[in-house]
Amino acid sequence: MSSISTKDYQKMSLEEVFEKLGSSPQGLSSQEAEKRLKEYGFNEILEKKENPLLEYLKRYWGPLPWLMEFTIAVSYLAGRYFEAAIMLGLLVLNATLGHYHARSSKKAVELLKRKLTVNARVLREGKWVSLPARELVPGDIVFLRLGSVVPADVKLIEGKLLVDQSALTGESLPVEVSPGDVAFSGSIVKRGEAKCIVVNTGTRTYFGKTLELIKQAKSRSEQEEVVLQVTRYAVFIGLAGLVVASIISIWERRPLIDLTNMAVVFLMSSVPVALPAVLTIMQAYGALELARNGVLVTRLSAAEDFSAVDVSCLDKTGTITMNKLKVVEVRTFMEDEGKAALYALLASRAEAEDPLNLAVIEYAKSKGVDASRYTVVEFTPFDPSIKRSEAVVQHDGERFKVVMGEPRTVLSLSSNREKIEKEVLEELDKAASRGMRTLAVARSKEDISKLDLVALIHLLDPPRPDSRQLILELKANGIRPIMLTGDNVAVAKEIAKQVGIGERVLSVRDLRSSGKELVDVIDEVDGLAEVYPEDKFHVVKALQAKGHFVAMTGDGVNDAPALSQAEVGIAVENATDAAKAAASIVLVKPGIEPIVMAVKVSRTLHERALSWVINKVSKTVQSIAVLLAGMLVYRRMLLEPVDMALLLLANDFLTMSLATDHATPSQKPTRWRLVPIAIQSLLLGFLMALPVFLVSRFTFSNGADWSLVRATTLLAMVYTSQFRVLMVRERDWMWHSKPGRELTISIIATFLAFTLMGLYGVILPRMSIEDILTVLACSLTVLLLEPLKAFLSRKNGLKR
Repeated sequence: MSSISTKDYQKMSLEEVFEKLGSSPQGLSSQEAEKRLKEYGFNEILEKKENPLLEYLKRYWGPLPWLMEFTIAVSYLAGRYFEAAIMLGLLVLNATLGHYHARSSKKAVELLKRKLTVNARVLREGKWVSLPARELVPGDIVFLRLGSVVPADVKLIEGKLLVDQSALTGESLPVEVSPGDVAFSGSIVKRGEAKCIVVNTGTRTYFGKTLELIKQAKSRSEQEEVVLQVTRYAVFIGLAGLVVASIISIWERRPLIDLTNMAVVFLMSSVPVALPAVLTIMQAYGALELARNGVLVTRLSAAEDFSAVDVSCLDKTGTITMNKLKVVEVRTFMEDEGKAALYALLASRAEAEDPLNLAVIEYAKSKGVDASRYTVVEFTPFDPSIKRSEAVVQHDGERFKVVMGEPRTVLSLSSNREKIEKEVLEELDKAASRGMRTLAVARSKEDISKLDLVALIHLLDPPRPDSRQLILELKANGIRPIMLTGDNVAVAKEIAKQVGIGERVLSVRDLRSSGKELVDVIDEVDGLAEVYPEDKFHVVKALQAKGHFVAMTGDGVNDAPALSQAEVGIAVENATDAAKAAASIVLVKPGIEPIVMAVKVSRTLHERALSWVINKVSKTVQSIAVLLAGMLVYRRMLLEPVDMALLLLANDFLTMSLATDHATPSQKPTRWRLVPIAIQSLLLGFLMALPVFLVSRFTFSNGADWSLVRATTLLAMVYTSQFRVLMVRERDWMWHSKPGRELTISIIATFLAFTLMGLYGVILPRMSIEDILTVLACSLTVLLLEPLKAFLSRKNGLKR
């Protein structure tokens, strides 16, 4: 069996295929499937794993490592072996931590992959069951429907499909597949339903591809780009300071060794040593935090992107409502209720596992309907683009058609429309005012093309108990919810009103007939009714044209374009595989709660990144200002390479702690606004340099030798760095939230270590208690900048 290619199976008849594969239309037994799984292996194509050692070594290759390595080389050549050793240690430490957290992040992604497996509907022991697609074996019988991903190479037994093979062949047009034809693994069902037999799995499939719901290839997120851009600016500031200091040194004809030392100091002050580790830690923690709250990210940058969302388009069914439909009332027009239930049953398919179909089937069973003497000759499954399902039925030599779908659509096809239209519309309005969904059932008689609407089936899908509260939370967080539904305006208005979204609901159909453009009204509506899946794409485009950052929920194959277009595409629980593949976020819990949690987690990540950026820029500006002030006033360097190495050592763990710090999420959408961030960082950096310089002046004026002046300056830099982190981690007053455990430990440990080093003369010159208290008192004055920081945050729109 294993030697036969998919193309060869395509040439065979179905009888030959069943014979070659040792299967039957009733499927395989569990024992046989288990035996074949051992023989063929899992239906998957394993990725080539990168060598962990090579992965680790790559951490020493790139612009930032090069900059650090250059600084190490300059220090070593200048005879500054201690400083070179410190820098080398920090480089290795950051590479190791970054590698460790990257591996943790990859493990998280692997876990997400296992949770986001493609499932398949399989016939085992004569019963339909849902199994992970990786457990399929040749000879299995599978059922494919709209939105399914073809899980292996299959040959159609019955039914027709329109499949999208563009990801495999590059061909943009969908391909029609009929009984006897082959559909390839990884293609997506765009229309139809079919029963198929699996002919090849895993690496034996024709294209050797299976659909991955996690996107491994990932471009940099906006947050990463901003952080790297800010880092470049910090390096430029350092280089500019070096140029000024070099001009002074050359003017004063200083020896070359002084210039070399200066280069080392200025480079060390601006190189973002902890950046790679910080970015990796933030990303990994964000993905894991979201996963704990029922949100799986298919691209890690989506964990950051959600922070900027200001409009969230929510599907009514399943997201706002329970998606547990039950038939509560039937209104008949030409037939009795039993006949209406029969026709509805004939237009339904249990294999499709559609909530509407299942509710109708359950209702028909409760009425004791027996459809065993009716043969469905031809079946057209429900298609969102035509909003109905159809079946041609044979019974006692008579052939007739039954149709079930959206009431107005079915009414428009009915020959008895004029007679019952007023009554039908009144009935629909009454049902809608009670928040009910309605299906219409029609059948033909002698003329198969002439339909008569025979019944309206009312179903109830109540809002989730927590929907109203969660909608209010979204609004409180500055996100405008827009409800989207295929139901009519009356139903949509009732549900939107019940959950607190609003009552400004517009019909897409009425909008088209009015000649207005969607972009002209999109900012004035709370919901859109009678929405086709393809309309969602235009909704996203209209919102983006108005400058909004959009999140879009979806569950079907036709939602994929909208999910891809939105800044954050959200595949809701039980979405089709195609929707999951297009989305950047997949919910594994029902309702709106995971979306609210995603907003909070994402904004927390943004605040941590913002704290790091402000801290890094202000720290660089402070260092450069202190160094230049020393050159201008004392004609000497206030910090030597050894001092800068110790300062880096003191601040490195502190900076990394910001990646996991407690942060209060913003109550409004957060966007990166570099100008206000730069203004605040530059101002804080310059002002924080003043107390440090005053420490040096005080020590120098008291007649201390230059080594003590340098030591007190270093201690002031260390102390002010701890206070700065406590300040910049909050956009509001610093006491509004307590720092995280790691950050607190890091600050206390740094304070104690450098204080004891000064007291006992370890590495630093010995200082008196008076010296240390003087440095501490001057350093504490940076806290007087707290009102200025809070004012700038408010003025520049950075306050939460």
